[in-house]
Amino acid sequence: MNQKFPKSEKLKSSKTIETLFSDGKTHSSYPIKVFFLPKENLKTSLAAFAVPKRNFKSAVDRNKAKRQLREAYRLNKHIFKEINGKKFVMLFLYLGKVKPQYAQLERAMVMLLKKLRDENS
Repeated sequence: MNQKFPKSEKLKSSKTIETLFSDGKTHSSYPIKVFFLPKENLKTSLAAFAVPKRNFKSAVDRNKAKRQLREAYRLNKHIFKEINGKKFVMLFLYLGKVKPQYAQLERAMVMLLKKLRDENS
């Protein structure tokens, strides 16, 4: 099982992120909300992670929360591989106002990935 999160799986296109916010569907499992959209012409599913500056003024705290989100996704992305040949673009948004505990983030990430898998299978 490949547990890497290479550059080719990272969502970086600002146009795609805009369409995610405007046309994408959402699910949430506190403290994470995921925006997702199925795409046909992708090699792998793409993911991005965001933590609002409004909730964490310090860049150090925002970056730590993003690192923890990426790690939780990287270790559990096998739950949500491709479904019926569909690939997805996803953006994970941290909603909490306090510094996250990794165990809580991982639980929420697993719940969200299972929700996505069950809804789209």
